[in-house]
Amino acid sequence: MRIYHEEQFGPIIPVVRFTGIEEALEYVEKSPYGQQASIFSTDPVQISRLTDQLVNQVCRVNINSQCQRGPDIFPFTGRKDSAEGTLSVSDALRVFSIRTLVAIKETEQNKKILNEIMKNKHSQFLSTDFIL
Repeated sequence: MRIYHEEQFGPIIPVVRFTGIEEALEYVEKSPYGQQASIFSTDPVQISRLTDQLVNQVCRVNINSQCQRGPDIFPFTGRKDSAEGTLSVSDALRVFSIRTLVAIKETEQNKKILNEIMKNKHSQFLSTDFIL
């Protein structure tokens, strides 16, 4: 179906069945687009592993919440063909250095998951460590 291969902005979205997480990750990797992805889980180790893989493919990873616009304080960014429109070298360098945002709904369960990820250093990306 054509909509499956188009960049998604809603209100219509394709729903596809995958046989496993690796198949879904392979699709994301091969996709020419890279705006957002959502992870729904209560397993901190699985969330960490998926986050670490997705941050190199998309510019926003949502944990236990759907892909969404805004709030406007967050940048509207994209990777791959989602970042089309960059014309100059300085713009291109800025696009390649855009940071990825990980968003999580503020619930007690999600706070526990995030604390577990940070405390046990399950994720290389999700960290409160500073890089000097």
